[in-house]
Amino acid sequence: MGKSFDESKVRRNNDGTFADKDKHHAPTDLPAADNDHTPVGEEFIDNANTIAGELFERKQDWDDLPIGGCYRINDFGDYVTEDDWDEVWDGHPLEEKAWMLADNGRYSTADVARMTPAEIEAAYDEGDIYIDTYGHETYAYYTEKYEEDDYDLDEPIGASMADTIRQTGERLAEQSHESMDFEPGEHVHATPDGFVSETEWEQAWGDQPAYARAAYELSCRHPGLNMENLSPKQIAAINNSEQAYEEYIYEDGGTHHLRESDTMLSKQDRLSADMYRQNERNAQYAGRDLNDVICMRESTYTGNDGTLTADVQRSTLRILDSPNPTADMDSMSTVALGLNHDPDNTVHMITGQMSGHSDAHSLKQSLKEQLDSDTTYDHENAERLSTALNIIANNADDTQGAGWLATSLGAFADYRHGDKGQARRTANEVRHSLHVHADDPATRSKPWQTAGIVADAILDA
Repeated sequence: MGKSFDESKVRRNNDGTFADKDKHHAPTDLPAADNDHTPVGEEFIDNANTIAGELFERKQDWDDLPIGGCYRINDFGDYVTEDDWDEVWDGHPLEEKAWMLADNGRYSTADVARMTPAEIEAAYDEGDIYIDTYGHETYAYYTEKYEEDDYDLDEPIGASMADTIRQTGERLAEQSHESMDFEPGEHVHATPDGFVSETEWEQAWGDQPAYARAAYELSCRHPGLNMENLSPKQIAAINNSEQAYEEYIYEDGGTHHLRESDTMLSKQDRLSADMYRQNERNAQYAGRDLNDVICMRESTYTGNDGTLTADVQRSTLRILDSPNPTADMDSMSTVALGLNHDPDNTVHMITGQMSGHSDAHSLKQSLKEQLDSDTTYDHENAERLSTALNIIANNADDTQGAGWLATSLGAFADYRHGDKGQARRTANEVRHSLHVHADDPATRSKPWQTAGIVADAILDA
């Protein structure tokens, strides 16, 4: 959470410092702000911002702060000690209050510029006015850093602390946004209901012990855990390692903690945990659509080191199990990578979720036998995969044919859940495209050729 400015007045570098200090001259005589009935004006706000510039020269990370009172000053997580804050604002109490009010909760910079000194004093003295009680993000605020030994690392955190963490989590859930509400590349944090900004996250946890954040993440991932019985040391270990979670659950053969395992969750808790894990995987892609994510991953792909096939399998199962699979950019982009770089195994993996097993040696014959399969349990899988594959087809970078392979597999899925007419129409489109572009070297790529094999199997079924 950080102090926000009117960018037309104050521009900052990426580290929060002022970009052009020449524009922000040292304060001289203030504009006529001594008349309680005269608005302080924009020049007064500029002077306040100039004074605040010295805060950025004294900024520290949270971990480097000494114990005691401190102020957060920007949305990069920078702080200053209470002593530094008082020294910077010494002799400028009205500017301090104006700076704390402007773009820091309820009032915009323009609002504060239109206030008289008396109105600034009154607004500031309302108490907690810059705390986010009006639906606006707050950036600068006072907090305190406590001694790390205020709690015992080896003692359970207790019911009271666990309840505080739970209530904080509920507030974060209420603040949650969809991925596309953020700017591409913006750092966000996952909740079971979506994502929250770094500002919202820091404001929620700012004055709680360091382990509280880890406890929240752990409780979202494994909601069956009795958090009050875990120590800060256990919370950190289990949150960082699924193996540590398994060891805790099955300690002494599961005598003590088996009832806390994911296998014992209610349907509602299981769905909540699944959505949190999905959002956690996708937090890195906030603000980006699937086409952007696929292109990003293609640009960093360095070759199949033997893990891609397993990753595609895992992603396919996640798509089938997800309460909201079309929001899972991570899984769908992994399938797109498989279509481009491991087409045979990817086709076998996907079609195997929609039909019975085939022992045929050729891919085409195997697909034909799968299409003829009379199993019915997998028709729902076919419908879900049809939707996901069509989305991938519309977003995949098609230089290597991944888009067309996704299209043909979508047709396979249509055939398996009963829409055979649509499946054949789509297969004909794939075949026609291959014929029209026969002279294009791209159509000789493995994904393109595999797309033709899948289309032929559908047309021959």
